Amino acid sequence: MITANERHATSPAQPVPDDPGAHRVAALSAALLQAVMNTYGENQEEFAHRAGVAVTVVTQAMDGTCPAWALPYDEFTALAEAVAAMWPCAAFETATACDLLLSCVLDGDQVMATDVLAEPCYLARALLRLVITSENTLLPQNLLVLLSERAAALAGSESPDAWVGAEILTGCLGRQS
Repeated sequence: MITANERHATSPAQPVPDDPGAHRVAALSAALLQAVMNTYGENQEEFAHRAGVAVTVVTQAMDGTCPAWALPYDEFTALAEAVAAMWPCAAFETATACDLLLSCVLDGDQVMATDVLAEPCYLARALLRLVITSENTLLPQNLLVLLSERAAALAGSESPDAWVGAEILTGCLGRQS
């Protein structure tokens, strides 16, 4: 893992993996960026200009080729500040941390940064439920199946983060580990 000051991070306390893995989830952060752009009547170019980043940063953060959690810290911060103009809470940071958490679980990681769920904030759990259980789920069916399998494996592991697998299974997928 690398630290926030070294290059990439969703927040100073939320380091991203050295290898971003095969599953680069960006569903929640992309949906939030789109909601902000819709509210302001902006397209990606206008939002990027307001955020002070290149249009490719916004495009890649939204399409998952470079999710917000994998951005260099200064680009991530610029996006977060542009979102915070509308939502003054840490909504973007939390959505991005949830995307990273889902990416790690889907990649089969057994140890990950889980502080987004450990905080006494219900936003992360609500966002995870939204991405997994909403009528128009933000994840494709094949990833939901894989998430269920990987969450069950994590829940049954000896990992100190096994509770995250159980949380995803019970809180979001309505299953018992």
